[in-house]
Amino acid sequence: MMHGWLESHPMAWAPEVFIDAGNSTASSSYVFHIDEREVEEALKTWKGLGLDVDASTRDNFPLPTIRAQLDEACGDIHQGRGFAIVRGLDPKKYTDEENVVLFLGIASHFGDMRGVQDKNGSMLTHITDSKNWSAPRELRHGIHTNTGLAWHTDMGIDILSLHVRSLAEKGGHTFVASSWTIYKELVMSFPDVLEALQAPNWSIQISGTPPRHILAPLLQVFGNKIYISFDPGRLGVHPVTAKSDLASTVPSLTPRQYDALAVLSRLATKHRLALDTRPGDMLFINNWAMVHARDPYIDPNNGARRHLVRLWQRNSKLGWTIPESMRVPWETAFEAHNGRLSAAWERKYPAVPAREYKIPRYTAGSAAFMLDGGDGVNGAGADERT
Repeated sequence: MMHGWLESHPMAWAPEVFIDAGNSTASSSYVFHIDEREVEEALKTWKGLGLDVDASTRDNFPLPTIRAQLDEACGDIHQGRGFAIVRGLDPKKYTDEENVVLFLGIASHFGDMRGVQDKNGSMLTHITDSKNWSAPRELRHGIHTNTGLAWHTDMGIDILSLHVRSLAEKGGHTFVASSWTIYKELVMSFPDVLEALQAPNWSIQISGTPPRHILAPLLQVFGNKIYISFDPGRLGVHPVTAKSDLASTVPSLTPRQYDALAVLSRLATKHRLALDTRPGDMLFINNWAMVHARDPYIDPNNGARRHLVRLWQRNSKLGWTIPESMRVPWETAFEAHNGRLSAAWERKYPAVPAREYKIPRYTAGSAAFMLDGGDGVNGAGADERT
């Protein structure tokens, strides 16, 4: 049965609404252009305060003229189409440290809470394939290679925020698809798949020593909203667990669940939109309402690398109420913001990828919970996947 509130909701979009004739990446409706001069004045003001980067807020990074634009974009993320791009800055004009401040300053207009990305306190992750890393690609997380990433969400995260430092020569596109649109097609054409996705019996691995898991649904209708939270690499028996005595304690995925994932992925591809991104862009995605993916890419021959910086956020006023069944990963990332992060940990904002890549225990998966301490640090800014 289709919900009446879903029929005309702007979040249930089809990619065609963003495409102009002859231009498959038309983006005028979801790109917000900002005044570089005003942002640079805000940067000067912030520097004059002598604050630690963790203290960046919308109040100490003042943008009086463009604040209305950013508030509109923020409202659009939570109540409209579910994603937005802020454009107008050239990352090459600023130092790595300044780019972090600019990202946090503008991002603070979208979310006042930041999710911690590992137990070492990393708040930023560098999504790249660094030429300095000697660790074999097959032993790294997917985001730290040039391979494609399957459809997924960053489980438990409200706003997925990305700062584009540089792009690949070929490929590496960021794709999004509306979970609401996917839900509509599931209702009409795949009711059995919808039932499977909503069943609270999906085994989701949580990193730890020993590895743990929870049982939860991947899709839920809650408070007149559609929530999807899934990472294929986190479902069922993880390869690490499969080699241990704990393998028998973790439910494997059933044939019905594998089929449901295949349909979900196929529908996401059918309704996908390739975002028109440029260096300097800041992407803000409603991670409950959108699924995202990436195609493989080739970096330029001049030594440059595709490089995005990731931040996890929540807006305490506009953020969606989290269903109880999906709270475990959310609490892991955001309850730390409210005092549960150990006093021994310092929130860290690495301005560049680490020079050395420490091979993590868990390499499967494209998005994850904040990992437990036993996984180590991957040297890329956080010990996780997206």
